[in-house]
Amino acid sequence: MVVVIGVFGVTVSTAPIASANSNLSGISVSPNDPVTGEQVTVEVEINNLESASGPISIERVSLRKSSDLETYQRVQEVGSVGPGGSISVPLTTSFETAGEKQLEVSVLIEEPSGATRGYEYPVSIDVSELRVRTDLSATTADNRSTTVTLENVGNVNTSEIELTGTVGDDTLDTRYLAETEPGTSRSVTFDTDGYRGEAVTFNASYVAEGERYTTDTTHTVKYSVPGEVRLTSVEMKRTGSGVLIDGDAANVGGTDAQSVLVSVEETDSVRPVSPSGDYYLGTIETGEFSTFELTAEVGSETDSIPVEVTYIVDTDQVTTTQRVPIEATSNAGTGENGDGSTERNDSSGELPGGIPPIAIGVGVALLVAIIGVGLYRRRDT
Repeated sequence: MVVVIGVFGVTVSTAPIASANSNLSGISVSPNDPVTGEQVTVEVEINNLESASGPISIERVSLRKSSDLETYQRVQEVGSVGPGGSISVPLTTSFETAGEKQLEVSVLIEEPSGATRGYEYPVSIDVSELRVRTDLSATTADNRSTTVTLENVGNVNTSEIELTGTVGDDTLDTRYLAETEPGTSRSVTFDTDGYRGEAVTFNASYVAEGERYTTDTTHTVKYSVPGEVRLTSVEMKRTGSGVLIDGDAANVGGTDAQSVLVSVEETDSVRPVSPSGDYYLGTIETGEFSTFELTAEVGSETDSIPVEVTYIVDTDQVTTTQRVPIEATSNAGTGENGDGSTERNDSSGELPGGIPPIAIGVGVALLVAIIGVGLYRRRDT
């Protein structure tokens, strides 16, 4: 009989180890990464060869330390296996300390001939220190709900997970999550529409390695201000019997505003006219603005023009009206030139500077008299 042993590592298997009538097809260890206090199963599979002359009897299978005779578990009188059959024998134990554990699997078999043979196979298991840890977080993605996430950052599974949200003495709801493995997370959504701006405490309770643990986090439900469009930097110019309105439509809210339309609202004294009775601006992102131009015809006694702003924000349509005042202007006594300069039509009889025309005439007469006297004296000489 030739025995070949190749059993090392956390997940253990062997090449078939055969006698005349039987072989050991493999040894496996689960879980792959055991921790302190966790149950570890070493499963041994024993086959009877199809060419065997009869059944074999498994008298004993045991798991023990390789350095001494301390036995973790022993199973006796397992049963018999006929030719071509197999049997699996699970052996369980746990470890209180971390580190690499060197073990042996011992198998005692009675063969069809009545002879008893014993086999020993080494098993190496690397045990880690138990670490139970979770991270609980909450985020408010919209103005109506809060998503709570439990992440397993330990090295063991968590199960029987309960999540409860509370505000003071009020309980929002209790939700249940499925088991989580190390390095994974699960989320659930709570309705927090009625708790905007308030602090909500979320508590998570779960089981790990037979023990119940709790963790909590407090989250303030932030309210995101929706998009809001306002008219800014508005200027108005008269054009005959009408007015031209130039300005900006600014989004002063926290979300984008879509399908923005500004238009002159028709009243008894105001009427939208071509070419810009209304003006489509499309989407205005939060913190941005778009320029518009409107034209309207107004009555002589009109002191303001209503401008209607319609837009969609968070799937809701919003319509507001903003009144733009008309500043009083007067062109009496003033004529405009093509270059924008003015000519004064003054009927007061005064020249620029406030000098009466008669004063200018007297001055001219005196000047002529003085010149005439001077010329007369020069001729006499």
